[in-house]
Amino acid sequence: MEPKDLIKHAIKAQGNSQSEYSNYPVGCALLTNDGEVVYGCNIESAVYPSTLCAERVAIYSALSKGLKKFKAIAIVSNTAARPCGSCRQIMHEYLGNIPIYVSDSNGKEYKLHYIDELLPYPFDLKNS
Repeated sequence: MEPKDLIKHAIKAQGNSQSEYSNYPVGCALLTNDGEVVYGCNIESAVYPSTLCAERVAIYSALSKGLKKFKAIAIVSNTAARPCGSCRQIMHEYLGNIPIYVSDSNGKEYKLHYIDELLPYPFDLKNS
């Protein structure tokens, strides 16, 4: 799957965002090694610590389905924001160093990142 196709899936996922407090919808599409695309969107709560980012929703959804091998992830938001620190840690732990495509909601242009760049010193119990 081409990056722009995965970004189109993330834009679809963004449409499911529950972001009534921030008005900042985020969508995510996670591509498995088997070609399945798992969607995620940010889901907010009035109790802000209960809020989940789109990336973690997609990753947790995939893991809960028994999916463990991934090819790429696309993240879209109005401003092409990169993942927060919590999401970067989860990406490091469960996705490995796969391509991370970040785009705005138009999906016309994207930036390619890898977790090693976004999180150069992850917390890692295995290599402490």
